[in-house]
Amino acid sequence: MAWALIVDGAINRTFGNAVAFVHPVTGNQHPRRWLNLATDSELTAAGIIEITYTGAHKNSGYYNNTTSNPVYDADAGTVVVTHGSSAKTLSVVQELHTSTIKTRSNGLLTPTDWYVVRKAETSTAIPAKITAYRTAVRTVYAAVKSAIAGASDVDALAALYLTPSGASEGTALEVDGTDTDVVSSSNNTITSNGHGYLNDEIVKYDDAQASADKPIKGLVSGQDYYIIGKTTNTFKLSLTPSSFGDEAVVSLTGVADAGTAHTFTSLGKPAVGVEWPGILDLAYKV
Repeated sequence: MAWALIVDGAINRTFGNAVAFVHPVTGNQHPRRWLNLATDSELTAAGIIEITYTGAHKNSGYYNNTTSNPVYDADAGTVVVTHGSSAKTLSVVQELHTSTIKTRSNGLLTPTDWYVVRKAETSTAIPAKITAYRTAVRTVYAAVKSAIAGASDVDALAALYLTPSGASEGTALEVDGTDTDVVSSSNNTITSNGHGYLNDEIVKYDDAQASADKPIKGLVSGQDYYIIGKTTNTFKLSLTPSSFGDEAVVSLTGVADAGTAHTFTSLGKPAVGVEWPGILDLAYKV
């Protein structure tokens, strides 16, 4: 809470919190908590009005925020502070974001640069997973850079970092991992009628076995996967999303040895500007 002290029809001072003060007219000394404990009539008698705030600030990464000075309205008996915002220049914010993702891309590539140097100096082949990783980083960089450049306004730019609507984040899907009608090794699909997943949505798989892992064959319990090739009632899994440019269906080689309550828990569908390859990701780890 905040208050304003009115003297002779104008704001004499404001209080951002309850503090001790001496009234400039009456000379009365008010203890530190008086502003919190005084009745409405006591506050009015002392010329104290609680400040009202209107409007709102927006994300300061995309908007310039303003806060007005307190305005006293004697007729209404109010003191109002107005919050406002105006969009920053789009090109300036785009330039900042482009610079940020370039730095991030370079930071992701640097730890594997030595493979490239070794190849140039000794002709030692670069591991296929490292090549795939570096290609994926560049693919994501190019896609995000293009999306940033294509944003029509700062709100569209901010949306690149927001989870798309429709993702079933936080929900868990339970399936019988031992049932061949659920787990298809010929089609590499999991069947669950009306599962609601989106392509590229992240799910964490758990075989729900307390004593020993007995996952659906081809999967790793505790591993994150991406939904691909989904239909209304079936879905396939990949270690990477389509945005990396190298998504591939995980081969399901058989049903689980145990467990009728295997779960896929959604972690949501990552936004365009959020998901990047990691050198320790299972798809790229050497």
